[in-house]
Amino acid sequence: RDRLRGCEKSCRNGYAAEVKMAIPKEHYPVQFFVGVLTADERLWKIAKKSLCEKWGEIEMMSDRTDFDKFTDYYRSEMGENLVRFWVALADLYPPEDLIRLKWDCTEIENSLAQNGNRRINLDPGYISEAKVILASFKDFSHRIYLGDCVYADMQLMWRGKKFVPMEWTFADYKSIVAQDFLKKLRQSYREKLKAYSKS
Repeated sequence: RDRLRGCEKSCRNGYAAEVKMAIPKEHYPVQFFVGVLTADERLWKIAKKSLCEKWGEIEMMSDRTDFDKFTDYYRSEMGENLVRFWVALADLYPPEDLIRLKWDCTEIENSLAQNGNRRINLDPGYISEAKVILASFKDFSHRIYLGDCVYADMQLMWRGKKFVPMEWTFADYKSIVAQDFLKKLRQSYREKLKAYSKS
């Protein structure tokens, strides 16, 4: 209390309170994943080949879930009977590489489109110990601009040994399939991070 009173007194006298300057440091590498959405899983085999050529091997894959039960947002473009699943890239990357991954996924989507409509949707993001971030080309109140037309969208926060949704979190990211996948991925990521810290 005496220290706080001293700070208040110095501020009232026109002097800045003592501040310890933060030391900038680079963010740890993060674990990239891609949310896959399609009605024709044969397209995923083609997309996977292109993705792995640029970003390395797939480490982990979630169970499948019926996407139509969450929303009909993509129905006009991609039809019905959409299947959602998630895959994780094996290697760790700097978080700023999310911009490049977003553009690469968009290029793959466009290469497999038909009559101007996507037949497969690839939604990249990353997981850290604290949160799950998605990449988006669309601005919104809670999204932060990264550059090159890409925004960061925090979908989940780690709290109390689980991922907690935000008010804007997509319904499929609240699902048991997504939560199980992301928990396993976070554990795998933490093991890699320990090895990275020792290197």
